[in-house]
Amino acid sequence: MVIIGLISIIGYLIIKYLNLPIKVYLPPIIFANTGNMGLPLILFTFGENGLNIGILYMVFSTIMQYTLGIMILSFDKSPLEVLKLPLIYSAIIGLIISVSEWSMPTVIGRAVDLLGQASIPTMIFSLGYKLSGVTITQVKRSLGFGAMRIGLGYVIGLFVAKLFNINGLASNVVILESSMPPAVFNFVLAEKYNQDPKTVASIIFVGTLLSVITTPIIIGYLIN
Repeated sequence: MVIIGLISIIGYLIIKYLNLPIKVYLPPIIFANTGNMGLPLILFTFGENGLNIGILYMVFSTIMQYTLGIMILSFDKSPLEVLKLPLIYSAIIGLIISVSEWSMPTVIGRAVDLLGQASIPTMIFSLGYKLSGVTITQVKRSLGFGAMRIGLGYVIGLFVAKLFNINGLASNVVILESSMPPAVFNFVLAEKYNQDPKTVASIIFVGTLLSVITTPIIIGYLIN
């Protein structure tokens, strides 16, 4: 929450200074691809223990995108839009079940486990499919905002980890997740709320290409 909050404030000030539309440019800076890009990288780099931490980070980020993200896009027109989304309620129920340590029946547990094992390759396929039809517009601006998402995420992730004395595996996962490129779902929401989806898609695409260079460097730093 602190990471998203700091990125939101800094991103908002930069976009205001550049006199650009907040609804178009702020969500791709705030919300990173912590799911279908972040989780496979964490599993590959830090194993199952790291993946468990990464899933918690991703779930929280997703909840924030479905609340704060939708509020940014629709609050002036429909303040209660966020209450219509089933993900919010399912996430709350999942957290309650997790905290209460309730055990699911074996049959349901195995089915959920199998779905979980299939989720990582499905996420990778989904990312490639969604990006395959994207065209790049305003290259310099897309590059700037894609780099901003990765750079701000890395610096603020590192700052927050040190501020709250988060060390070891948890620190590495937080920094890596916060350094991911813009989430593909930013495009889905931009399209739904008619907020220049072509520009948003271009930022996502260029940011994802840029991450091919930045992510190995960040991972190399974290594991050494």
